[in-house]
Amino acid sequence: MRIRPARERDVETLVDELWRPFMDALLADDPDTELADEFREDAVEYRREQLQETGRIDRVADDDGRLLGYVSAEIQESAPVVDRGDTLHINEVYVRPEHRRDGLGTALLAHAEEWGEQQGCVRLTLSVDAPNDGAQALYREHGFETIRHRMRKPLE
Repeated sequence: MRIRPARERDVETLVDELWRPFMDALLADDPDTELADEFREDAVEYRREQLQETGRIDRVADDDGRLLGYVSAEIQESAPVVDRGDTLHINEVYVRPEHRRDGLGTALLAHAEEWGEQQGCVRLTLSVDAPNDGAQALYREHGFETIRHRMRKPLE
């Protein structure tokens, strides 16, 4: 298994086999949100566009051509009114359930962190759903700490 940049030819598999299950799990805890009826075409196009962007990475865990997980992250520049450096924000990290606790999540996080350091970022952030105890434990193991709780309220 190796961590490598996602390629154009990976996009459909990434969307179908990794991103869709990621979204299904994410939306299971969010009854107010669901995927659009025709999400796949837009998701594939969006992923292809992301591969061309600078200041971001999309990496996959590849085991002889089978994608086992991925991480997607982007640099968030510091606002000019605060005295701090840029942040690498992990937008998504997902590992197939049958490969969890095999070190893939750790490898994906480490790869993103190393890339962020190379880009001059001074911190790494991510968001995790409150019910996702497994992911929270992984992130705490790797030095993440909770600094903010995000709350919401529907408007009617």
